[in-house]
Amino acid sequence: MLDRDDAEESTGHGSPLPTLVHGGPGRPGGGEELGGIRGVLDHMQRTAIQASPDMMTAITGQWTKGAVRDQTELHPFRKHLEELKIDDTIVGGPRTVSLEDIEHFAEFTGDTFYAHTDPEAAAKNPLFGGIVAHGYLVVSLAAGFVEPNPGPVLANFGVDGLRFLTPVKAGDALTVTLTAKQLTPRLSADYGEVR
Repeated sequence: MLDRDDAEESTGHGSPLPTLVHGGPGRPGGGEELGGIRGVLDHMQRTAIQASPDMMTAITGQWTKGAVRDQTELHPFRKHLEELKIDDTIVGGPRTVSLEDIEHFAEFTGDTFYAHTDPEAAAKNPLFGGIVAHGYLVVSLAAGFVEPNPGPVLANFGVDGLRFLTPVKAGDALTVTLTAKQLTPRLSADYGEVR
């Protein structure tokens, strides 16, 4: 799908001659590459959409990384489902993590893994290079940026695909960006799911 944002980047691959089978020895697909309408009519095993992030969001109904975010003053948790739209965004923070935060979390939870409590051992680990915050401390601090007052949001059902990719150390400042990526109304109720 081409629009003004990505037309210059398009190679037009498969579109000039949609029934063409092209390729050659040593090429993927056993020397033959099937594209265009023939791929749809004869095989229909795989479909790909190529578009700018904004166009992809419009096509799929799900926010795509790189698409425009509508940063609003009103926290999305204060909106009813029918008021929310895909790309509604709020930014919270910054919140600086302290060594006292890390020590308290270790004591409070019992998670005394050496990366959080033993400076010498943590310094020897090439992944950490010193004391780091617990992943769940970081998640808990991020949760502190949500709207605390009662409102339309009924519950948090969890976090999909949560991973800890970068160590957080004492003195690091956390900022959270919350974007409504997908809205799924429930047919039998006046509420739904927001991802």
